[in-house]
Amino acid sequence: MNKRIKLVIIFLLFSLLIPGAVSAAKNDLTISNLIVLEDQDINGVSCGNITVVLGSTDIDSNVLGSVIVVFGKASINGTVSGDVVSAFGEVYLKDKSEVMGNLVSVGKLEMGNEVKVNGTKVSINFDYISLFKSNGIIINTLIAGSLLILIAGLILITIFTSRFRVMSYSMGKALSRRMILGALVVVSLTIILAFLIFLIAVPVFYVLIIMLADIIGSIYLGTVIFKNNYDRSAIYIEFFVGHILISIIKIVPLIFIPSGYYTALMIYGICFIAVELALASFGIGTVIDTGFGRNKKDLKVS
Repeated sequence: MNKRIKLVIIFLLFSLLIPGAVSAAKNDLTISNLIVLEDQDINGVSCGNITVVLGSTDIDSNVLGSVIVVFGKASINGTVSGDVVSAFGEVYLKDKSEVMGNLVSVGKLEMGNEVKVNGTKVSINFDYISLFKSNGIIINTLIAGSLLILIAGLILITIFTSRFRVMSYSMGKALSRRMILGALVVVSLTIILAFLIFLIAVPVFYVLIIMLADIIGSIYLGTVIFKNNYDRSAIYIEFFVGHILISIIKIVPLIFIPSGYYTALMIYGICFIAVELALASFGIGTVIDTGFGRNKKDLKVS
């Protein structure tokens, strides 16, 4: 019973912290390095990560951290000591720029001459704006939800880096127990939601829980792909790649279902609910089992 009470408190704090995420961030992020809905040039050496959300930046210096772009634009002319991650953004690496870590880009990527990427390079070039014009309202809603979870995940991981690392390192343990524990909580919360759906706070709380569970599920898939890479900044890449793959699994099948094929749509809906239930069960079970990453004995030294 105490664990469930703690879980409720954690999620209430989570919902309160999202609006103040910028001012609360203390780990590898400063106000000067967070660019939201504005254009900003960076000319001096930047210590820590540079995060661009719906904004634009010209980086004409070295970055002692990672560069994260979400629906924004970054032009880089220098050396990035960490990773470069772009989600539906535009990244321009000018001549002789260097990325010491990994380069992961879903969106527009242009690289000049003699650009070096020392880590893994994953690039998917496409016009993301066309997705919102050619597909139905369901696909657009799923894409918007996926982007919201991606942004929330990057912010939360920045604020609670050590706790997410603890959960990441312990994700291979007691999978069945966590799935069962999480499933019981999901079913219980769904029943509560059915009776209290007219109270605004209850559906919002339920959605926040599902979002957090998706974030944790994405990190787990990323750890499987990158084979438990325990570098400090690896959790960003694990979450990003895992989230993109899960989003593809959810959205792509719907694109190929012709309009009016309700049987196929029903089968897709059942599969979608099954995937969401599995993610929610595992994510919530992991949060409860680790006390939201409070047990740091599993944390390995990078």
